[in-house]
Amino acid sequence: MNNDDVQYINEIGCGYWKSQVLFVAVEFDVFTLIGDGGKSGKVITKKLGTNPRATEMLMNALVSLKLLKKSKEIYCNTAVSKRCLSKNSPDYQGDRIHHFQNMWDYWSGLSTAVKTGKPTAFDDAKEEVDEQRLREFIRAMHNIATAQAGEICRKLQIKKYSKLLDLAGGQGTYAVRFAEKNKNLKAVVFDIPDVIKIAREYIQKSGLAGQIATKAGNCLEDNFGKESYDIVFVSNLLHIYRPGENRKILKKCWDSLLKKGIVVVQEFVLNSAKTQPLFGTLFSLNMLMGTHRGSSYSYAEMKEWLKDVGFKNVKRVNLELDSGLIIGHKP
Repeated sequence: MNNDDVQYINEIGCGYWKSQVLFVAVEFDVFTLIGDGGKSGKVITKKLGTNPRATEMLMNALVSLKLLKKSKEIYCNTAVSKRCLSKNSPDYQGDRIHHFQNMWDYWSGLSTAVKTGKPTAFDDAKEEVDEQRLREFIRAMHNIATAQAGEICRKLQIKKYSKLLDLAGGQGTYAVRFAEKNKNLKAVVFDIPDVIKIAREYIQKSGLAGQIATKAGNCLEDNFGKESYDIVFVSNLLHIYRPGENRKILKKCWDSLLKKGIVVVQEFVLNSAKTQPLFGTLFSLNMLMGTHRGSSYSYAEMKEWLKDVGFKNVKRVNLELDSGLIIGHKP
């Protein structure tokens, strides 16, 4: 037997061990506690109020995962953990990790979802919005947007545009970053009412309320305006819906654009066989369990939808992280 094959299968099988180590470390805010100078195991244990033996095991596992370094009895952050997992960093990704932890329960229902084709993430009978969970989700989306906004600004040459619609824009992270880069840009963040409440708070704190407005609505039921924008940014929305619903959304984007305007779709883009990249295939399962009809889609599918509603010169722009941009032009 090839031991490399056994090792590969073992790494997949116990992959959740690594996730749980990271979840607990973020929950205890270990990386912020350690800070720039490092801390001994005894100090970390005392600050956390945890069991000494168990804490040492957790810290050593984090060293093995290359999220901490250990010299004698002192634990220090690595460059990765300092940048992504300390709350003192502007690139903090801990809220995203906490969001993954929140998914744990419904991912354990994958077998049920595969048998039934139905989501496991929520109770249809419960109509009230859990505000705490919603805010946690929005903070996670903020982490993702923060990591990608700079690259997207560069690749879109955002300074060329003057009127932007940030569709399903969450708390407005992209709109704020775009407005910071382009002082002449006027933007509108469109999302459901509960999210727009959070967006208004964030935009006000950003000091850019003069450039960024908000609009509450439903992307399937409400229109986005008539020939009002020269760019419509659609980030991580289409994976929630069926192809027919996505065509409907993109037609509304077309209607809202001025002539020569562009629509920019940011999504996890699968290959034509829908077997790569890995994150996109796993995210499709996440949509199986987390939505009634969502999925990851291929570039060919999204290109077809855009062309069906009238967009021309559709092209794909790859990003450094897991997603890509699909850009269509209105003649």
